[in-house]
Amino acid sequence: MYAGLREVKRFTIAATDGDIGASQDFLFDDRAWTVRYMYVDTHRWIPLSPKVLISPVSLLDFDIEQEKISVALSKQQVKDSPSVDEHKPVSREYEELLFRHFGYGYYWTGPGAWGEFANPTALAKKQGMPDIETLGQVEEGTSANHLRSIDEIQGYDLHYYDQALGRVYDLVLDSENWEIPLIVIETHGIFSDDKKVVMAPKHINEINWLGHNIASHLSAENLKLCPEYKPELLNDKSYQQDIQKLLM
Repeated sequence: MYAGLREVKRFTIAATDGDIGASQDFLFDDRAWTVRYMYVDTHRWIPLSPKVLISPVSLLDFDIEQEKISVALSKQQVKDSPSVDEHKPVSREYEELLFRHFGYGYYWTGPGAWGEFANPTALAKKQGMPDIETLGQVEEGTSANHLRSIDEIQGYDLHYYDQALGRVYDLVLDSENWEIPLIVIETHGIFSDDKKVVMAPKHINEINWLGHNIASHLSAENLKLCPEYKPELLNDKSYQQDIQKLLM
């Protein structure tokens, strides 16, 4: 199931025993282009509470029509989860603490976006945990987690060398594996009327987090050939096939 993250931001997050809040932001891995966490605002349920991080490892259901994401966690489990400072970067040490708290396998101990698995929910089983010897070997080279806010990258300028072509409008989520297959660009100056098109993460050369822009190897002429963004058709098979053909 595909969905623009601007839309998903307003989804309700439901625990097994009731709603816990709404998603406010997402943290994604800027190397694997995969959403690792949802920031959930729980203040309506727990007054004065900070936002909490919930991993898609706990996913039960992703319902676009009801605008609800259900997770295999109780309210108490969420309440007891390790606290996080939303104003500071999420460290690998915190991730280890969080994953141990829930008994999840570590996604960073394998070659894929979710370690040895294709989907995050496979890590909910404790057998996904590495043994102690393997853990020590892997963690030595994976201390950096490359997590970034979706809110931060939305609005970044898209550049082809010194030419500004548009800005990042949205990122599209694949709820099956929580990867980001599409980037939505709001163009300016390359069409007779500005429009939104989609490109793939492979078209990104570099993200300049300090300069608030991204560099692409797609020229203005290349960008004109990218599919127009049609959010209402994101889960239409014909539209998806057309996108894949054009972005190959």
